[in-house]
Amino acid sequence: MPSPKLAHVILNTSNFEPVKNWYLHVLEATVGIETPDHSACFLRTDESHHRFGIFQAAEIDDSTAVVPPGVDEHIKQSRLNHFSFEYPTLAELLDAHARIAEAGIVPMMCLNHGPTVSLYYTDPDKNAVELFWDAAYTEEQIVEFYAGGASNAYGATPFDPAEMRQGLRGGKTVAELTAWTPPSER
Repeated sequence: MPSPKLAHVILNTSNFEPVKNWYLHVLEATVGIETPDHSACFLRTDESHHRFGIFQAAEIDDSTAVVPPGVDEHIKQSRLNHFSFEYPTLAELLDAHARIAEAGIVPMMCLNHGPTVSLYYTDPDKNAVELFWDAAYTEEQIVEFYAGGASNAYGATPFDPAEMRQGLRGGKTVAELTAWTPPSER
């Protein structure tokens, strides 16, 4: 079955240079196209010349981007919840965490969702960015996971990416490090 792939993401910001530099560093991107007045740019993260865009805006919404599913209290939210970038291996995701942490950029939360292992960051404009690795569940595993209902969907377990990386480098298998237990069995 053909499926659309993410073509590009565009962010509006009144904080152009810090936001551009944050994404250049976090994504190891390069500038593909930038206007001479530095009011818009597209960053390259792969072969596309405009996978990720940043546009200068006079004013932006500064409300919270990520509110965990199931939160009952009323919290003002921005129009964007989050967007994500997938790493092909768990090792590459954990290496990216280590590289990014060296610049003082730390995730707001690190969650093993079962089907994915995710690091959630907040950029200088409070947009939420997920960097993740897909555990490649089979179709049957995905059906079983979602049959567990909201408790499975919202039942991610926190983890320490530095400890997980150390375990991987120390010989633990990816399966050992990413084993996920449904909340009903914890």
